Amino acid sequence: MRTHLRATATILVAIAALGLASPGGAAQAPHLQDQTGHRFTLASLRGTPLVLTFVAAHCTDACPLVNAQFAMAQRQIQDAHLRVRLLTVTLDPEHDSAATMRHLANVFSANPHNWLLASGNVADVHAIMTQFKVIAERGERGYADVHTTFVYFIDTHGRLRKTIIASTDLGTMLVAILHQNWRALAS
Repeated sequence: MRTHLRATATILVAIAALGLASPGGAAQAPHLQDQTGHRFTLASLRGTPLVLTFVAAHCTDACPLVNAQFAMAQRQIQDAHLRVRLLTVTLDPEHDSAATMRHLANVFSANPHNWLLASGNVADVHAIMTQFKVIAERGERGYADVHTTFVYFIDTHGRLRKTIIASTDLGTMLVAILHQNWRALAS
């Protein structure tokens, strides 16, 4: 299964590089709800570089590692005084309610001023997942715990600028990529 996910990941990196950060012709933009209860759209986050990923709260594989790496990146971003927003969206909206994502935010000390953890209604979350070509399959327990694990760098205008595969050194990589690509992300 891991080999299948790696092959899928390689294909998706190429697809994601085509600029999937702005919805194509949607009648109404999908809404999300962050850990504070605030409803928002991806378009409403424009004006600040955005680092986006998708996790499942019940995942016991890559997701807890991604969350820990985002927590580390949040601290480094704050220390470097970078004006960046981190966004973690559930990829299992059938199980990850706003309350679940709020709990996850508390566990990882997510500061809502720069790291949002979000859920939303099933149709809206799936629309955003489709926009970013996120693949999630139900495992034996019924949770979406077999999935792609990418991180997307989106500029201030909502354009996808870079996509990477999450790794055990993700926190350090995020900050390095932000510094290396700051001009493209912030202009």
